[in-house]
Amino acid sequence: MNRITSFIIFISIASLIYLGLHLFVYKVIAGNLDISVNAKRAIKIYFWFSGISFFIGMFLSRGFKIHFLNYYAYIWMGIIAVSFFVLLVAFAATKLAPSQTKLLTIIGLCVIGIIVIVSLVNGLRKPIVREFTVPIKKLPVSISGFSIVHLSDIHLESYKSKETIGHIVDTVNGLKPDLVVITGDLIDSNICEDAAFCEHLERLNATYGVLAVTGNHEFYAGLDIFNELASRSNMKILRNEHVTVADRVEVVGLDDDEARRFGGKGPDLETAMKGCDLTKPIILLYHRPDNFAAAVKQGVDLQLCGHTHGGQIPPMDLLVWLYYKYPAGLFRKNDSFIYTSYGTGYWGPPMRFLSRNEIVKITLVGV
Repeated sequence: MNRITSFIIFISIASLIYLGLHLFVYKVIAGNLDISVNAKRAIKIYFWFSGISFFIGMFLSRGFKIHFLNYYAYIWMGIIAVSFFVLLVAFAATKLAPSQTKLLTIIGLCVIGIIVIVSLVNGLRKPIVREFTVPIKKLPVSISGFSIVHLSDIHLESYKSKETIGHIVDTVNGLKPDLVVITGDLIDSNICEDAAFCEHLERLNATYGVLAVTGNHEFYAGLDIFNELASRSNMKILRNEHVTVADRVEVVGLDDDEARRFGGKGPDLETAMKGCDLTKPIILLYHRPDNFAAAVKQGVDLQLCGHTHGGQIPPMDLLVWLYYKYPAGLFRKNDSFIYTSYGTGYWGPPMRFLSRNEIVKITLVGV
């Protein structure tokens, strides 16, 4: 099966699932509440318009650079996802208490409203700064206090605010890091068409520069676009390779797994670490919070990841904690650490229920 065929199949299945969520939510609301035929018809029309607004928005945005529908379509996507989850729980509860069907549905709609409002407020706020100190046995005393600012999952798109990326850059520069790392999903579209994005990223200032790795969305948006952005922004991309920083730290970067679907090799830790000085601290950049045990065996002291976004909204913020061993935050295995970022930005709905967009500063100290 070629890449185009598999993409068409994926889009078709995803679209059917997405529209299926609308059908379920509509059936619960229309079936459980005492509303008129005209009201049901109005809700149905609104659901149809909102459901297809995502596809229309993508078509206008990617084909004609018209972005007015994007925010609405993505916010609606978040609302329908939350609605499906909450009303599914309410639907299950009605089977246990059928006489309370209407009340449970109304309660479900109130819960949806609360979650959506909280999520929008959280999602649209500026990233918070989280700071951690990580002890590294191999860290030379001469560079104890070496600081890394970790960015991940910014998901830049043409319709998003340049002010936001400008704020992120200003915040990072204010932290005065020794090194800035970006663990994938920096872009979602051809942002190189707007010079403002590159101009902001070019301002990122760290003693030893900016290193990045691919995420799955770099392959969706186009690796050539990512390479152009990196070139114009003085950013070095590590693809299954390593560099020595400050003559004291080895930084290893892995390709994302999605590379395999685009003719690449995917992550290859063994190749990336060839020639590494294992007596030096080894920092691994990898988009996904996977294969940490293998990295520890290879001598990695700190693995930095993203990808999960901490789930953003229900039910994803529950599912990522069930699916991933290291879903978000700092974890330790023996003398090695892994940090999975909640994401500096967001994908899709500008919404976060139990998390915040974040910029992470990690200070390495000798022990």
